[in-house]
Amino acid sequence: MTPRRTRPTPHTSRLLATAIPAALLALVPLNAAPTAALADPMIGTVMNRYGLPGLIDTPTAEVLPDATLAATVSASQLDQRTGLTFQLIPRMTVALRYGKFDSTEQRRGYVRDRSLDLRYQFLDEAENGWRPAVAVGIQDAIGTGFYSAEYLVATKTINPRLRVTAGLGWGRLASSGGIGSPIGDRPGPDEGTGGKLNADQWFKGEVAPFAGVQWKATDRLTLAAEYSGDDYACETGDADRCARSAWVSDDDELKNNVNLGFTWQGGQAWQVGGYLLGGTHAGIQFSLALNPKQSPYPSGLEKAPAPVRPRVAPGADPEGWSGAWSADPTAQPAIQQALSDALAKEGQTLESMVLTANRAEVRIRNNRYIQQAQAVGRTARLMTRALPPSVDTLVVTSVEDGIPTSSVTMRRADVERLENTEAGQIAAAAVLTDADPRPAGLVGTPGNLPRFQWGLRPFFTTGLFDPDEPFRYEVGVALSSSYELLPGLLAKGTIRQRLFGNAEQDAPGTMTVEEYEAMTIEEVTAENEGVYRVRSDSRMYSGNDKLQVPELTLNWYARPTPTTYTRVTVGLLERMYAGVSGEALWKPVNSPLGLGVEINRVRKRDYRDAFEFLDYEVTTGHVSAYYEFGQGFVAQLDAGRYLAGDNGATVSLTREFASGWQVGAFVTKTNLSEDEFGEGSFDKGIMLRAPLAWAIGTPTKRTVGGTLGSLNRDGGQRVKVDGRLYDTIRESHGTRMYDGWGKFWR
Repeated sequence: MTPRRTRPTPHTSRLLATAIPAALLALVPLNAAPTAALADPMIGTVMNRYGLPGLIDTPTAEVLPDATLAATVSASQLDQRTGLTFQLIPRMTVALRYGKFDSTEQRRGYVRDRSLDLRYQFLDEAENGWRPAVAVGIQDAIGTGFYSAEYLVATKTINPRLRVTAGLGWGRLASSGGIGSPIGDRPGPDEGTGGKLNADQWFKGEVAPFAGVQWKATDRLTLAAEYSGDDYACETGDADRCARSAWVSDDDELKNNVNLGFTWQGGQAWQVGGYLLGGTHAGIQFSLALNPKQSPYPSGLEKAPAPVRPRVAPGADPEGWSGAWSADPTAQPAIQQALSDALAKEGQTLESMVLTANRAEVRIRNNRYIQQAQAVGRTARLMTRALPPSVDTLVVTSVEDGIPTSSVTMRRADVERLENTEAGQIAAAAVLTDADPRPAGLVGTPGNLPRFQWGLRPFFTTGLFDPDEPFRYEVGVALSSSYELLPGLLAKGTIRQRLFGNAEQDAPGTMTVEEYEAMTIEEVTAENEGVYRVRSDSRMYSGNDKLQVPELTLNWYARPTPTTYTRVTVGLLERMYAGVSGEALWKPVNSPLGLGVEINRVRKRDYRDAFEFLDYEVTTGHVSAYYEFGQGFVAQLDAGRYLAGDNGATVSLTREFASGWQVGAFVTKTNLSEDEFGEGSFDKGIMLRAPLAWAIGTPTKRTVGGTLGSLNRDGGQRVKVDGRLYDTIRESHGTRMYDGWGKFWR
């Protein structure tokens, strides 16, 4: 008997938090243990200028609802800030921010600074009693010092409309009104390449109190007042107090340390506000928040599926119940064609089928639904309508790029009996197993192969965080196509035509495009601290008004054993590199662990001509481990050789949601020195992917998003190969399948 799949045991937030920098968790280990016994975390409704729940510029002990993703834009007479915030786990908030203020010393006339903030609420307020919520936080944890601060803060609800906050701040929050340095002097800011944890500064130097009050005047209007130890020295030009005294502006100083503000909740997802800093400088702010767990269309707008058709009584169809129909050679082709036509209306492709008197296995390609369980459920319904009554075992095998990835086996009687019950009951009755790579009796659906598909759609590419041009973009149209010759063997390509944009061809540094094109490999390497420019010259590929071919590949996917998968990709792999890429992956369907290996031999492509190449060639390769912790958290470790010939490892942590949202972060460290790597010291960034179905309500597998890195450097860079195995197969594997099982009957 095939064992049923056992769902992973949920991990607590404390275990998940081990992926958070240990330096922060070390501050709260004794208090974090009893978290589960406390009430739900105190939730904040107002975002401060740092993009975190707070007052105006000072923090509170509040957090956002779990999984909330928020964006904040603030502009004042002192500075401008743009932030992206994510509630990683119920008590841990993470924010990435980009700030700008004037500078009399910078050649551009201003300073742009990137910051990472962390907050952990380790104690919630008592439901009845005096105890407040308490949180610890670090501002600008990986930065150059402009916004660097740490704090310990407490917030208490006085009544449903009034909350008060008080705390102690270090760094920027203690730039005035300090009461001493209990933990020692604070070292100076990072004057080098930046991008490193400035842990040697944390909670050192002067400490100063801050306090504030928040009053909900109406259901939409919230008023706030605060006393802050931040005197905005860098923005106002106080060189003696600014952490980076060489970079200051000449704005007027503040009159006092009191800030006033208001916030108007315009809708469920957005708010707008204004504030006055120190009685002198006014500003406005806009915030947008959404939750991947809560779709605007929770039930979807798709048409209801066809109902399950119960079998008739044996007396009404004795031939069908006896299985005698299976001896008719015309029976299976007729059933297979009818089922294929019905599935096509549901956005599924019936790849092949095994049919006997009492068992039917259909192999489907899901082209429509973001949750594979929904495609399986709709297929099972149609099988009850198309198959003779003697067929009692239903098997739905998912196929991706021609390879079977998993099989869901159900008793037909269970499908009939449980149609109008909770999806969890059919999930408990079904069995999820590794698919048989080559089952006996498998018949391909006539007319499926060879198969040609194409699509024409607009494209929009962006480049962020460049000090000279913080937002670069290109807009155009892209024609994509695929041609599947055999199961697992397909050719793919894309042609793009740029229409407009401000991203023009640009050489690194102060060189002209012509000067850079004339340089040899050795010259490029020498002028870039001994590292060849594998990514930092990506602007040389921008601004091309001719037809571009970013991808043109031949791909071969195979499944040598029930738990191993292979891929070989040859051709123009991405916009900057061409060559051959090979990969193998071990991933049992119900295992949280996956192991893989990849090797690539690539050559750099010409900046303008689609089928010309530069002289640079390199072999890269990685071994990878993937692990699903449960509760949507997936970790990945890649170790090996990167495009610049450097060796090292990449660690990433992603939180995934049943809706299809993905939010993650990664860090890469290689054997390049800080000087060789350049500004930022090592590679890091965030990943965000959103499903269109979540926003529009109608089913589609299309997503938008990408990777956002703080800098475009050359260390720790990999080839961008489409269709890597782990992401290809796991939509139908254990965790992802069961996370979406609530859609089985939809």
